[in-house]
Amino acid sequence: MNFNISILCETCESQTNCRLGMSNREIQPLRFRCKSCGSPIDITMTPDFENVGMDIQVSGAKRIHAEKFEAEVNFVDLHLDFPVSFGEYVMGLTPFMQASMRIGHEAMQSHAFRVNYLNDVYSHGKEIKTIFTLYSNNKTDLFKEKVLAFLGSNMECETQLDQNRALYHAIERSFLPFAEPERNMDAVNLFTAELIEMEKNHKDALDDFFEEIISNGFLKNVQTDCLEIYPRIIDIELMLRPALFLDFDLAYEGNQVPYRVSAHEFTDVKDLYKDISEIINRALVLIAGINNIKKRGSHNLFLTGAGVPSNLHKFADYPLGKKLDYIDNCWYPIDGGVIDNHLRNSVAHYKAEYDEISQEVTYFPRREGMKQDRPENIFFLDFSRKILLSFRELHRLNHLTKCLFVYYYLRTLGEKGTPVDI
Repeated sequence: MNFNISILCETCESQTNCRLGMSNREIQPLRFRCKSCGSPIDITMTPDFENVGMDIQVSGAKRIHAEKFEAEVNFVDLHLDFPVSFGEYVMGLTPFMQASMRIGHEAMQSHAFRVNYLNDVYSHGKEIKTIFTLYSNNKTDLFKEKVLAFLGSNMECETQLDQNRALYHAIERSFLPFAEPERNMDAVNLFTAELIEMEKNHKDALDDFFEEIISNGFLKNVQTDCLEIYPRIIDIELMLRPALFLDFDLAYEGNQVPYRVSAHEFTDVKDLYKDISEIINRALVLIAGINNIKKRGSHNLFLTGAGVPSNLHKFADYPLGKKLDYIDNCWYPIDGGVIDNHLRNSVAHYKAEYDEISQEVTYFPRREGMKQDRPENIFFLDFSRKILLSFRELHRLNHLTKCLFVYYYLRTLGEKGTPVDI
């Protein structure tokens, strides 16, 4: 279902005609910028069940009556669940119809399942965030109570091993729409197989590795850092809905097409991309340590050569771009496509500009002194996609922390596990 409304910007009094596509979300906050002056205009749709209709509230503009959509008047399509194109009004060519033509009926059903699942995730957002906070702060009794209630389970939750398992059950249930279950399962199987192989062939070296990452708190800190990202993903689930759609829109891949995202803006989320990249950077220390054990029998031994870190502790201080240079023939297939140092550094050092109307991000990744002559460009939808892909990589690496803790609880602390753990 779609609603056509006309509004008058409160700042410049320019008219904009809006076609509002209806999602299944209970509250549907939409946003765009006035094409004439750039002022933000917010439209919130809420189902009015009593009157079998839709309550539409507008902020930053006032609604006006218009007989029809005239071609010379500014026009925007808005929808939470799909990327929407910039262009002229075409009757019947709604965001839903455009999306269906791009990916087909079967993929639309899959996308609908995920965005509908997100409605449930959002409704339980406070509960999910509380579970992460309690686990990170070692509030064991409250964590057990809240996580088991959330899961609707009476699974064992007494030992650290049990609580670790319960936590990741909650993560998988909560973040299913964002994740790639098959790739995650492949990653967990890989992590488990590598730990078994190292225990068999490099037991002493593996014990030394665990002694260091447990005693200095590094493993726990990486896990805690990962857990801090999940609630922030819930906070931007609206923005990620169009990015999720691109999983199915294969024709879009690799093309900078000016599609609009109807919720959030670049300034709302740019720090999240930087923070995810930094946590991936820290998690690479674990990848490198395991790589060194497999290849050279010690987590501190890197390949010899100029600039090579003398040990894993020194390696941790290397920037993200250099770390990958010193993990030789890595056992874990790092998704290089999610590590965009140019974009990350530009965002981190305030060398990015955002056009609120076109939703185009211009960033300057090169060292040019006071000049900024060689910009690169990305649309906000593509930036949203990069956040999604980066989060997926972080999620897989968080499963590595899970598997390392499982090994530690079982083999070092001697906790009793289930057949799955063993």
